Amino acid sequence: MATYPFHLYRILSLSFFLFACLFYLEGKIALKKDHHISMIGAGMGSRMIHYGHFETEMQLRFPRYRLVIRNMCDEGNTPGFRPHPGRPQEEQFAFPGAKNLVPPRFLAQSAPAGFFENPDQWLTRLQTDIILAFFGFNSSFSGPEGLEAFKKELAYFIDHSLRQRYNGKSQPLMALISPTAIEPTQGVTTGESQNANLKLYTDAMRAIARKKRINFVDAYNPSQTWFKSGKRHTVDGALLNDLGNQKLAKLLCDHIFGRGNPNENRRSSVHDAVMDKNFYWL
Repeated sequence: MATYPFHLYRILSLSFFLFACLFYLEGKIALKKDHHISMIGAGMGSRMIHYGHFETEMQLRFPRYRLVIRNMCDEGNTPGFRPHPGRPQEEQFAFPGAKNLVPPRFLAQSAPAGFFENPDQWLTRLQTDIILAFFGFNSSFSGPEGLEAFKKELAYFIDHSLRQRYNGKSQPLMALISPTAIEPTQGVTTGESQNANLKLYTDAMRAIARKKRINFVDAYNPSQTWFKSGKRHTVDGALLNDLGNQKLAKLLCDHIFGRGNPNENRRSSVHDAVMDKNFYWL
């Protein structure tokens, strides 16, 4: 039997470990029949409901899974701060201790009141199996000096979420999605300063996802490639338009769930059904 120097064993072991990590990060979430997918986060995720391309893509690619997809995103949300005028003041935060992690600028002086359930209650009501989390954009306006606080807030959010049993049986699977870049827009912004911050926060999200062993989708770098095509992908530099949402939908499906086998002949009818459902959901 051949023998090898000890240092070679170490190199082979390290190579196998790195390959395993890469395989995990590039791996897809394995769907099961009747899986419930809940989308949480801020504006990019919120606006997806008005276009319907992501769910259309999912239902076309995986028609036999009877997926239930619900969008709980809302502008202004961060990993720990989920403001809502119908939610009591003490429940404006996503998990215990979140108030101490959120930058003071998010803590607006208001007097919300009502019975709108908190994020964990909603995820439980929706029997969530898979969480798609869209964060980073709002937080990026804190700049480099706010990066460490964001990383701590995001890490606490992930740890809290993965301890739950929203479906009553098992821990949720999770994918973390970065913001897209700012598209240079004449008379509005070149995007240079905002994109410098967005890159910092995207890189931080990638590192935390790797550490927490959850799926990560970098939407920042691909979006910069989209913007070079000469076609507009946003309405104002930040908010994706219909074309931008079409590309985002395919990016998310490709990187989180796989390519499937979509029936293009049914795209229009499935999209109509998705938009009808979204109307009543809102």
